[in-house]
Amino acid sequence: MDYIEREKISTRSSLISIFTNALLALLKILIGFFTHSMAILADGLDTATDILTSFMTLIAGKISNKPPDIDHPYGHERAETIATKVVSLIIIYAGFEVLINSIKRLINEEIIIENALYVVIIALISVITKFALYKYRLSVGKKINSNAIIADALNMRNDILTSSSVLIGMIVLYFTGIWWLDPVIAILVSFMILKTGFEQFMESSNEFMESSPELKEIYDIVITESKTCNCVKNPHKIRARKFGYKIFIDMHIELPPEMTVKEANDICAKLEKKIKEKNDSIRDIVIHIEPYGNAEKECFGINSDNIKDLKGE
Repeated sequence: MDYIEREKISTRSSLISIFTNALLALLKILIGFFTHSMAILADGLDTATDILTSFMTLIAGKISNKPPDIDHPYGHERAETIATKVVSLIIIYAGFEVLINSIKRLINEEIIIENALYVVIIALISVITKFALYKYRLSVGKKINSNAIIADALNMRNDILTSSSVLIGMIVLYFTGIWWLDPVIAILVSFMILKTGFEQFMESSNEFMESSPELKEIYDIVITESKTCNCVKNPHKIRARKFGYKIFIDMHIELPPEMTVKEANDICAKLEKKIKEKNDSIRDIVIHIEPYGNAEKECFGINSDNIKDLKGE
């Protein structure tokens, strides 16, 4: 898939998400003010953050889909990671605001819910809509291998749980009239919002620090294919890094000392091809050649011995 096609799919998906979430957020917030329900208002604010998330992925998608240039030889894909980081901070802030206001209402007993049936109806609509949107965004994220869109989809999956909690709570409140259910549900929603924000914050931090858990699979591929490649011994000092949906690899191998430069180059080309065939996200591999038995103190990188200590997904 080329850059233009990837950007087209990403843009269409983000625009659909922005429009749908904007409509849902508006309905929830209006119902929240009309009924004085903190729970549906909190759900509405959570949905409003989804608008920002989709908008950020839209902008990041346009930037990250630009091809590499002289100033960005690795490409622009880290724009998606930056977008995820910014969105995570906004989500965390929204979660704390909902939590504080809900606790205040619970302590002060400022709870008078009017027309709770409207809250039940909009919560049901939200559950159905969010589920459809989650499945759509997840399929798009996997299709174009976009971590930002996948993160947005997973956030929407959490929204399904959020709206479901509001729906169940409001049904109980509607039939029982238990006054404290509304702020308690809002507090529960705030914890869900905070959990999503912190998870996205940590995920983007791992990618910036180049320790993404999914790289464990890449290291396994490199070591396995190296061991099956003729004349190649001791794959070591292997380092993989993620740039959005692309992966770059540096590695060292040992070859016979009497081998010519051309022979060594042919083997490296063959090994590079075998590794790339195992994962389409691998875009470039830099291979350093050493003679058999080369004794060096390797203070970093992955090899056959320490890969067992690497944590994967």
